Amino acid sequence: MASLEEIRSARLNKLDFLIKQGVNPYPTTARQDITCRNASIRFDALTKVGKSLSMVGRILSLRAQGKITFFDFDDGTGRFQALLKKGEPLPPESFELFEKAFDIGDFIEVKGTFFLTKKNEKTVLAEEVRMLAKSLRPLPEKWHGLSDIEERFRKRYLDLLSNPEIKERFVIRAKVIELIRQFYLEAGYIEVDLPNLQPLAGGATAAPFKTHHNVLDMDFYLPIAQELYLKELLAGGMNKVFEMGKRFRNEGIDATHNPEFTMLESNEAYADATSQRKFIEKLFKFVVKGVFDKLQFEYQGRSIDLKPDFKVMVYPKVTDEEYKKEIRPTLIQPTFIIDYPVSFNPFAKRKEDDPSLIDRFQLVIGGVELVNAFSELNNPIDQRERYLEEDRKGELGEREISPSDLEYLEAMEYGMPPNGGIGIGIDRLVMLLTDVKNIKEVILFPTLKPKA
Repeated sequence: MASLEEIRSARLNKLDFLIKQGVNPYPTTARQDITCRNASIRFDALTKVGKSLSMVGRILSLRAQGKITFFDFDDGTGRFQALLKKGEPLPPESFELFEKAFDIGDFIEVKGTFFLTKKNEKTVLAEEVRMLAKSLRPLPEKWHGLSDIEERFRKRYLDLLSNPEIKERFVIRAKVIELIRQFYLEAGYIEVDLPNLQPLAGGATAAPFKTHHNVLDMDFYLPIAQELYLKELLAGGMNKVFEMGKRFRNEGIDATHNPEFTMLESNEAYADATSQRKFIEKLFKFVVKGVFDKLQFEYQGRSIDLKPDFKVMVYPKVTDEEYKKEIRPTLIQPTFIIDYPVSFNPFAKRKEDDPSLIDRFQLVIGGVELVNAFSELNNPIDQRERYLEEDRKGELGEREISPSDLEYLEAMEYGMPPNGGIGIGIDRLVMLLTDVKNIKEVILFPTLKPKA
């Protein structure tokens, strides 16, 4: 078997051959009259019309048989088969050029008419074939043969080519984001853009990433959350706002954590945790129905049903670590966890009937924590006291705090309406709906250690 360098050297020779033949191996323009998917759907009509159309794609297989060659190509919408017949109607010189210089992995343009082979295979009979991009490295045959599974994540482009189910996973991800955005907009929310360079890392208790702006000679932080900016907008009269974007937390990497992740955060004036629970339940049912056309799906061998009302469970009197290890994994069907101690969040409003608890909930499905939401604190006096407690933790060396934000406190003192806030982990939701256990499987380019 030829080595990678031998294959690459041979393809470089073919590249040189094309150039010497006056062929541009990387032309600027390409003609696509019909996609592979539409050619397959409209095939019967295309054969009757007999019109020549141009198609494009990457060669995925080649089968040479003397004066004829079959090849399969894919344009991203699906696969299609082409037939090259020397002189019938492809000119002999074009056939010979293809034989000498074209390989699996090359991007091509093929023009021809459509017919059905004796094996009932939908095929385009080539009149012309043109190089669009010459590949210099061979495509992998089977990713499951790799000894280092992280190569799939490092070279996601090859992962997508080799495994159609991986590409479908990211199509579902895009669909999930589209459905969430649709639901929020139809509910009257305004989508906003918030800064990714922030003078303080606030809105959550997490260790931030720090950077520096040279001209201002000022440190900035990448957002761990956008909650404070959203609530300032409520103070400014924008009653329903949301942002879906990247968040950055300087923490460990594991099956459900990546330092860079996607999150939706929203705030609604005059809402509270109870009303937001109803909103979340409707949202999740809308998204699942939009993805699966039903309210049931499978996750890790368990059937999950969103049709019944979501369960509500009081936060158990155990440590957070005990809850995560012993209780959360058992919560398979949709379950809201409520009634957390005040220490769990510095921005959640206390419960009126028990000030030692906050009016907060989390949603767990399939043992995965997906949503964090609560009635937002809008009392500037209480907020200042909570900030002082966070600052004391910081002075004692704790890294995951939310430091005092005087500008935010000032905005609260102008008056902030009662409101409910929601945070949804988009990556984890996609993990659930695509039945995977590792967050790297649903992030196109996850954070990885450098190769040794």
